[in-house]
Amino acid sequence: MFVCQVIVDIPLRQSFHYLSEIELRIGQQVIVKFRNKFRVGFILDCIASHDFTNFPLNKLNSIESINLACSIDNHLLKLIQFISSYYHHPLASTLFTILPSYYKQINYIAPTPKQKVFYQVNTTQSVATIRSIKQRDIVAFIGNNVVAADDLIIQFGSSVKSNLQKLINMGILAQVQNIDVAIQINKLMLNAEQLIIYQSILSKLAEFYPVLLYGVTGSGKTEVFMHVIEQVLASGKQALILIPEINLTPQSLSWFSSRFVHANIVALNSEITNKQRFDIWHSAQLGLINVIIGTRLSVFTPFKDLGIIIVDEEHDGSFKQNDGLRYHARDLAIWRAKQLQIPILLASATPSMESLYNYKMAKYTLYKLANRAVDGASLPTVQIINTLQHQLNYAGICDLSCNKLADNLAKKELSLVFINRRGYAPIITCYDCGWVSSCRNCSSNMVYHHDKNHLRCHHCGYQIAIPKHCPSCSNQYLHTIGHGTQKLEEFLQLQFPTARIARVDRDTTTNKQAWVDLYEQINAGNIDILIGTQMLAKGHNFANLTLVIGLNLDNALFSYDFRASENMFHVLTQVSGRAGRTQKKGMVLLQTNYPDHPIYKFICQHDINGFIEYTQQQRKNSNLPPYSFLVIIRLSSTVENKLQRGLRELSKLAKAIEHKYVEVFPAIPAVMYKAHNRFRGQMLISSNNRHALHNYLNLLEQQLTTISYVSIAIDVDPLDV
Repeated sequence: MFVCQVIVDIPLRQSFHYLSEIELRIGQQVIVKFRNKFRVGFILDCIASHDFTNFPLNKLNSIESINLACSIDNHLLKLIQFISSYYHHPLASTLFTILPSYYKQINYIAPTPKQKVFYQVNTTQSVATIRSIKQRDIVAFIGNNVVAADDLIIQFGSSVKSNLQKLINMGILAQVQNIDVAIQINKLMLNAEQLIIYQSILSKLAEFYPVLLYGVTGSGKTEVFMHVIEQVLASGKQALILIPEINLTPQSLSWFSSRFVHANIVALNSEITNKQRFDIWHSAQLGLINVIIGTRLSVFTPFKDLGIIIVDEEHDGSFKQNDGLRYHARDLAIWRAKQLQIPILLASATPSMESLYNYKMAKYTLYKLANRAVDGASLPTVQIINTLQHQLNYAGICDLSCNKLADNLAKKELSLVFINRRGYAPIITCYDCGWVSSCRNCSSNMVYHHDKNHLRCHHCGYQIAIPKHCPSCSNQYLHTIGHGTQKLEEFLQLQFPTARIARVDRDTTTNKQAWVDLYEQINAGNIDILIGTQMLAKGHNFANLTLVIGLNLDNALFSYDFRASENMFHVLTQVSGRAGRTQKKGMVLLQTNYPDHPIYKFICQHDINGFIEYTQQQRKNSNLPPYSFLVIIRLSSTVENKLQRGLRELSKLAKAIEHKYVEVFPAIPAVMYKAHNRFRGQMLISSNNRHALHNYLNLLEQQLTTISYVSIAIDVDPLDV
């Protein structure tokens, strides 16, 4: 008889003990009875019954059944335990948040693994006997190549399957196995800078080797990835590529699929179904997937033999999950690489302060790509437009910027106008009484969306029709304040009636296909002016883009968030870097009321090093990350009095615990006091010693059960302070 420690799919922090007649391995899925209900559980430990002394065995229930088809591997279990410990999140909640929902089903059925199928023409057979025109087209399409079934389906439709089988029966086609997935098609030569980095990583493929790849926009970081992955695949291992945004997935997938045509490359993000994610997990575990390209949730995927992890745009805040299990995918990727003893590449044109600090502490190896990869390509010229001297029109763009747009249209070159605010206008107000269109659920204003003729909250999604008169004083004349992507689109379409204008924001890319179609239109040369938010700032390569205009940039200069200037620098550098990536010279115009601000100076001079030194010194003087470690205890409640009571109680509990190396700040209302109809508060905790901080959190966590009348979340290494 054995006693098993089981983690059960219930919202409690502890595990439970059950009896088993046989010894079960750690990670095995079992079915247990808990409070008269059958529950899915996983084995954390299994010991002989005679070694169990916690309480009498007759008080333990037996495991109801064992699902031999389902288990989690040891590496994934250790990852889950680390996440639970580091982020102070309940183990059960961590496990069942990470697992695809199919793992939680009592009647678990493992998916049928799908291998990538390839076809080639059997040259020993005569093709002249083929009567079907479609079958002849298929044979001609394959030619002397080895072609994947997926590519044939894309070309000829799903009906191609029956024709393929007929051609196999005729002996004209043959299915091919053991294809070399590492072969790159249209492989590019690496320049001197790229070659040094590639060879360095190549020599460290069998060990933990964290590399910070710091390269200017357009310097060819992706090409380095391609060459390294080729060697990883050639050794029979797999690769994981993390990207910050879903809209980057089609582009990245296209790049890698066209270069590694024989490899099984899949995309993994929040838009795929639970069934698809389940299938990907299972296939990756069996080694049937060669490369996964995905957003932050991809970091949890189990692999049979992972050989490298790449985090593209490692500085991006999208890698941080800001609700529920509040993890940072980049940091977890580093943990996984260390556990597996494999290299990890952190790539960015604007590295995060944390990564640069780790380089200074000799934890990372830094490589630079200082020049653009395309011969003759150079960084764009950046010009600051002082909007105190150049009057803005109602859409927030000045005449000088409009004139540059007109010049670019005449040259038939692509322009990008960047404004990081979607909708038509952020505020509707009444000038008579001062009424403002505020959200009933959040401490924020509702944004006017002209195309739908409604007001919408960008935090909770609540929306209402435009009032016909002021709800406060009945004045019929309401006014818009501020500018958004819709107002800008309206203005530019009037200004340039023949121009082909496309707006890119979360309103225009609500489904999977919308961005794919738009991206194809851009690359086909069917768009003259792009209007968009920071969705366009990350990782995109538009060959004919030569002009970038930045509007409404100053808000971040005076934010309460100490990371605001860093985030602004990241975004402006990234969006500026979209221009002039070929031999055509690029230009960037940045409109601002504060042209003398240091950030603009650094951007104009492309002085990333100067900005880094400036920011790091500020952080060091203020004892802010990366020179300290932060945690925020977040409280929320639908009842305001309960929240206020919880904040008072939290302050008492926190101060009662000894905190020699920890600074505890007062518990206060959040900057956005109300969101999603919940009142919110927070308490900031800081320390220069990570170990001391977590010890303090362990003690505080035990006391938080006394504040059960409010929702509590512990946010370790928060980005949103």
